[in-house]
Amino acid sequence: ETGLPLFLHCRAAAPDLVNILQNNRSRLAGGVVHSFDGSAEDRDSILALGFHIGINGCSLKTEENLAVMKDIPNNKLMIETDCPWCEIRPSHAGHKLIKTKFENYPAVDKKKWKEGATVKSRNEPHNIRQVLEIVAAVKEEGIEELSEQIYQNTQTV
Repeated sequence: ETGLPLFLHCRAAAPDLVNILQNNRSRLAGGVVHSFDGSAEDRDSILALGFHIGINGCSLKTEENLAVMKDIPNNKLMIETDCPWCEIRPSHAGHKLIKTKFENYPAVDKKKWKEGATVKSRNEPHNIRQVLEIVAAVKEEGIEELSEQIYQNTQTV
């Protein structure tokens, strides 16, 4: 009714989500399926419905996740932190590709939080840089060009 784009969270639920979207396609104005961690088939189904796909730390856990993300067309790609969750952990396949460390922002237990610190294990907005670094490395693309395309995608939606 509104014609506004949807912003849909999808982790471990892509086949069900795709089914719902396909059954309601005529009522939808597109949007973003974010926190995506589905298969190549799920990715292709979401893209065929005209949606963008949002990638965050939870989308970069396994080598399979990285391979699926690599083939998201740049003009349908978005990145996110999904703050406060979905940080990129050292156990994630994409972690090895991070270049930027935020040593000026010490991570402390939430009970000991103070100005100038971040909460341990909470994904902060500045970490979007790390998501971008992983995506660019996997896609073998320059960070500046990729970030400009992602910004344009955000403007489009």
